[in-house]
Amino acid sequence: LSELKRLITAFVLLGISVALSIWSNIIFEKKMINLSDSLSILIECSESCSKEELSEKAELLVFQWETCSPLLHSLILHEGTDEIEQNITSLPLVIEYGTDEEFKSKCIETINRIDNLIKAEKLTVENIF
Repeated sequence: LSELKRLITAFVLLGISVALSIWSNIIFEKKMINLSDSLSILIECSESCSKEELSEKAELLVFQWETCSPLLHSLILHEGTDEIEQNITSLPLVIEYGTDEEFKSKCIETINRIDNLIKAEKLTVENIF
């Protein structure tokens, strides 16, 4: 009877661990996709908006990053998000002192880094083993 309780407890803990892993991966992917979508919107805005409106939207993206980064840092290693953070937080300065092409390039680079990080963190057999 004691061994059965231990076995049941082990399976319950395993189930909880798997559920938490899946849940955290879903949240991570959703947050990263939202950031990527916001960057795509910034690229579109750079072609049709004024510099002031683009700056406002970039500041909103920085705020979006600042609100979700503590959660992202708790879900994955910091190295994965450090370059994304540097790129996002530098966007207002690129708008002010850089060219439109530099801005678009920085956004595209960040979108690519986000996509690569999503692929690297996806719960697949290849990534687990």
